Amino acid sequence: MRIRCFVAINLDERLKRDLYHATEELRDMQCDVKWVPMENVHITLKFLGDTPEDFIPKIGERLAAVSGPHVPFRMKLHGAGVFPDRRRPRVVWIDIPDSDKLIKLQKKVEESLVIIGFQEDNRPFTPHLTIGRVRSPKGNASLVRMVETLKENDFGIIKVEKISLMKSDLKPSGAQYTSVAEYYLGKEGG
Repeated sequence: MRIRCFVAINLDERLKRDLYHATEELRDMQCDVKWVPMENVHITLKFLGDTPEDFIPKIGERLAAVSGPHVPFRMKLHGAGVFPDRRRPRVVWIDIPDSDKLIKLQKKVEESLVIIGFQEDNRPFTPHLTIGRVRSPKGNASLVRMVETLKENDFGIIKVEKISLMKSDLKPSGAQYTSVAEYYLGKEGG
C-alpha cells in the first residue's frame, strides 16, 4: 500500500485560530480562491508524494536523525503576499521573515531524504504559510489590494519544537491531513 505524505511543521491550535480571525475579512471577499482550512495550515518542509507504507520506518530514521541536533526555535508570522506576482496571483500566503533556522532545518530534511531515494526539489525553499489558492482571475485586483493591507500585520509566533511526517488523504471535501509520526527538535532519536 502507498501513502501520500509530506514533512511539515504544524501550528498550534491557538495560532491557527488567531490566524483565521486575522484573515477573516480576506476570506469573506467575493474572489475565486480556495482557502486552506485552518486545521490544514502548515509549513511544508518536503513533499514526498505516494510512498510505499513499508518505507515509512526508513523515513522516520532519517527525520529522527535530522531533528535531534536542532534546537527548538521561534519564528514570527509577519505580512502577507501572493505568488508568483501581483498581476497573476496563484497563491495567497503569510510571510515568515528572519527564517534562517527554518531554512537550515528544511535543507537538512531535504538532504537526508534525497540520500534514501526521494527526488530533490530544485526550487528554492521560500518560507511561508499558504492560506489560499487562486482558481480564476475573478476579483483578483480586489484580492491583491486587500492582501497589500496586511503587509505590515503581525500574525503571531510559531514555536518550532517538532517536525511531523504527515499523511494526506484526498477526499471530495478536500485534503485531510493526519500526523503519522512526530520528531522533536533537540531530542536524540526523535
